[in-house]
Amino acid sequence: LEQNLQRIKSGGVPNYFGEQRFGFERANVDKALGMFEGRRVDRAKRSIYLSAARSYVFNHLLAKRVAMGLWNNALAGDVWMLEGTKSIFGPEPLSEELSTRCAQLDIHPTGPLWGAGELRSQEDALALEMQLPQEFTELCRGLEKADLRQERRALRLIAKDFAWQYLADDVLKLDFELPPGAYATSVLAELGEFS
Repeated sequence: LEQNLQRIKSGGVPNYFGEQRFGFERANVDKALGMFEGRRVDRAKRSIYLSAARSYVFNHLLAKRVAMGLWNNALAGDVWMLEGTKSIFGPEPLSEELSTRCAQLDIHPTGPLWGAGELRSQEDALALEMQLPQEFTELCRGLEKADLRQERRALRLIAKDFAWQYLADDVLKLDFELPPGAYATSVLAELGEFS
């Protein structure tokens, strides 16, 4: 547990969308698919279903990068986001400077929030991202037809002012701050299973 806490503090966590985004048993994603097939939905729910579909595709890409050990490291052709902002830049040729900035948590690799338009990534990052419309054809096509545009989200999440204390042998208190759109459940998931 202590090792996991130190790892979160020093290196952040994968920036997954929380399970609550998808609804009970992934119902919001299924409703998005139904909406893309022509089923009428309440106007107020439309944005919820679109967000769930987009988030589901993003999480899948992030899980692939986590499995490859590349959610917090550079991949050729990555698009970058500056820490603490939504500003993106790149892709740029991989350099020692980019790798250093990434290691120092100044910049983070990004993944697509799917929509219409061309992906900004190139090379290896583009090859990985181009698998998404093959794996999630209906979701990606539906998001494009819904007139959403390609956007980017950081693959890594930094929990600011991350601190902890043991209130008792079996009680751990965590303190941290997250930016808008981030999920505390993503931080807690990295603590692991403890009994």
